[in-house]
Order: sequence, then C-alpha cells, then structure tokens
Amino acid sequence: MTAPAPLRELGITVLPEYIQSDGIEGVLRNIRDIARATSVTTSPYVVTEAAPGTGEREPPIDGGAGKDRLLDRPLWGKRDVWMTASCSYTPDAARYAGLAYRPPATDAATARDGHLVGEFLTAAKARGMETWIQVQAAIPPGHRVQFGRPNPGDRSLLPDGTAFDARVDRNASLAAPDLRAYMRAFVADLCAAYPQADGFKFDWPEYPAYHFEALFFDFNPAAAPYAARAGLDFAALRRGVGELLAALGTPEIRRRTVALDNADSFRDSLFAAWPVLADLAAFKVEIVADYAGFLRDTVAESSRGRKRVFLQCFPPPLNIATGFDLARLGALCDMVGVKTYTMHWPLIERNILTALQARTDFPPAAIIRALTAILGFAADAERTPGDIRYPEPDDPHPAPAAGLTAKMRAARAALPASSRMCGITHGYGPTADVMRRFDAVAEGAGSAVHVNRYAYLSDAKLAAIGTRGEAG
Repeated sequence: MTAPAPLRELGITVLPEYIQSDGIEGVLRNIRDIARATSVTTSPYVVTEAAPGTGEREPPIDGGAGKDRLLDRPLWGKRDVWMTASCSYTPDAARYAGLAYRPPATDAATARDGHLVGEFLTAAKARGMETWIQVQAAIPPGHRVQFGRPNPGDRSLLPDGTAFDARVDRNASLAAPDLRAYMRAFVADLCAAYPQADGFKFDWPEYPAYHFEALFFDFNPAAAPYAARAGLDFAALRRGVGELLAALGTPEIRRRTVALDNADSFRDSLFAAWPVLADLAAFKVEIVADYAGFLRDTVAESSRGRKRVFLQCFPPPLNIATGFDLARLGALCDMVGVKTYTMHWPLIERNILTALQARTDFPPAAIIRALTAILGFAADAERTPGDIRYPEPDDPHPAPAAGLTAKMRAARAALPASSRMCGITHGYGPTADVMRRFDAVAEGAGSAVHVNRYAYLSDAKLAAIGTRGEAG
C-alpha cells in the first residue's frame, strides 16, 4: 500500500468544554505537539454540568440514533455528560434591541470560565495556528446545534405549509428575516469579543438532508422572493412539488423512467422525468447562495475585512439537495469544507428508506440498491434494512475509502480553481477505521483535512494523525 502523502493542512475542532476540562496547555499539547495540527476551531460558549436527563447530552444523541455513543476523551472523568451552555463573552445588549433572538444569558459559568475561550485562541495563535470560531449558520442563538432552535414562524416548511420537526438539525429557513437580523448582531459581537480569531466557520449554511422530508424544503413564505430571482413562480413550484409527493403512492411514479445506476444519471433522468425537481434545486441554490453572500458581507462589515469565511457543506451528491452549489458558493467564501460524517450516513439512508417504504410500494431491497448506487455511502448493495444502522463506538463505518476519495475529488472539481478546500472527517469510531477514512479524505482533498471532533480523538488517534506528515 502506498504511504499517504504528507499533510499540508490539518485542523481539529475543540469545543469549549474540553478547554474547561483539560486546560488550555493540555489541549494544545495534544493537538499541536502530538497531532501536529496547523488549525484549530472552537465555539463561543462555556458549559456547566447538569443532572442526567437535563440540559443536553454530550456526546449528541443525533435524533436518538446516537444514544449509545460515548466520548473517547472523558470530560471531567466521564464518557458522557449532561450540560447547559452559557455565553463565553458578554454580549452587547444594544445590538439585539428589538430582535426576535438573543444570545444565551451570561451567568456564573461565564464569569468563571468564559475567559478561557479567548485565551485558548490567543495561545493557539502564539503557536502559529490558524484559528476559527465555529457557529451554527441557521440555528439561533448559533452557539451549537443542541443549544438552539428557530421560532415557529422561521421554520423551513414543506409544500403543504407544515413543518417537519423530527430532525437531526434544527435549521431555520435561510430566508427568515429574523434569523438574518440576529446573525448580523451575533457576528458583530463575536468580532468585538475575539479579535484574535482568523475567521468564522459556519456550519450548515444550507438545507441539511438528513431526512427525506427535508429534501422538499423551503416553502416558508419568506422564501418566495428567491423563487422569482430564479425565474420561478413560487405558488406553481409549491403546487408542483406537492403533486409529486402525492404521486409517490400512485402508479404515476412508475410511468416515468429514472436511472438508478449512479448519482449523475439519477439526477439527470430525475430532473427530466420531474422538471419540478430541477426547479426546486435551482430555488434552493438561490436561497443558499444569497445567504452565503449575506454571511460574507456581514463578516466583512463587522471585521472591516480582516476575518475570513469558512462554509461547511454536505458532500456530493447530497449538496445538490441541500442547495450548496459548489461553483457558486466557492466564489463567496475563503474556504469550503466538505463533511464526511460517516456515522450519519446510515442514518440518512435509513430515514430515506423508511419514508419511501411508507409512501411507495417499492420493495425495500430495490430501494437499498438504488440508495447504494446513488449516494455512495456504502459498498454493499445487498444490505438488508437491519444492516443500515448507526455504528456502535467500536464498529468500522461502511463508507468505502474509494468513495470518500471520489467525493472529495468531485467537490474539488466543482469549485472555482482559486477556492481553498479541505475535507472534514470525523474522529468517531475505532482507531484503524478512523485513520482509513482520514487517509481516504486526505487523498481526495489534496492533503488538507479538518477533524471533528477532539472529543473522539483518543491518545492513539492523536498519535496516528501525527504520523501523517508535515502539516505541523
């Protein structure tokens, strides 16, 4: 086997609870001196331990699928912790006057530990590391996915006007004015609080595609102007998508030929058979691109052009469904990170399989074969429904190495030539499999890899990453 090429960039995301638990120097020794990271990401909050069953669990439950997940790196000696979050800085209340959303209140945790986030960023900079603040692009108050949700009027909606709330993500409609007003104030606050950060890493600046139903967002009335920008009639689009969903349970679905052998032929034949889906994809791209432009302009204004913008996205082909047009958005930011959170991939397959079983009469085996060919999330097309499950902590992930590399290369080919890109892999799973996935992503992403998250990077994983070359 050919040895992996030396890394040219390595980032690691360290959420603030580990800065609190392990200390600034302890964390930096592990990620800089052992793993040889060149970049670090953290977020603007601190936590307080809570009674079991209250607050939010770390690690995340991932919509129930990840309830057996445990931390590789204990927090305060524990492999799972319930906690509540507070701001790590003191917000400027005047920025939020009259807004629908506000940041979490400051409290004793802010007074006790809030300073650690800024000190961590400063210490990382002193070690020559690039520094990012990660925030949720569309889950107010934006600090972390588990710690927020949109107001009812700001939710993404299905064509019939209903919301779908049984979701892994809690993203608002990217068209919601109240979301944008809050993000403008929030980014300005963070620029003032953390001048030592090089930029902002925005998570989910798109329509996350964890569920079948989420493929058919966004018919929140606030999104109507974006249909017009794409040359579409919003009411007609909503009606057409609704008719498609109704047709899934009728013979009409079998009268239109759709190729199921790979992602490209599936997309092209699907759009030819159901032109309304091509319109829906164009509509989403218009919303997502406008939101990316909004984030870029907001950061530029608040930082006086000094901070960079990093957008994270789903990998091909799911970025088509999320509205993240790589060519268009690559020109609107400084960095694109393509995520391969492979423990989520069976969850996505399972959610789509379950929805199609409920809405159609296609045999489960046929659906699984199609999902395998189109999504490329696993190599075994003959899996049974019982095989498609969230991996346990010691389970290798079914994602094939060649497929991971191919997804990175497809993303790179779609981006503008001048765009900076990295692959984002995950530390969850057994060490050998984590490194198998790491190397496959690095190969396709030009040896630029960010790892989410420090919580799953045991000493063995940190040491293994540190053998991968010259990034550090």
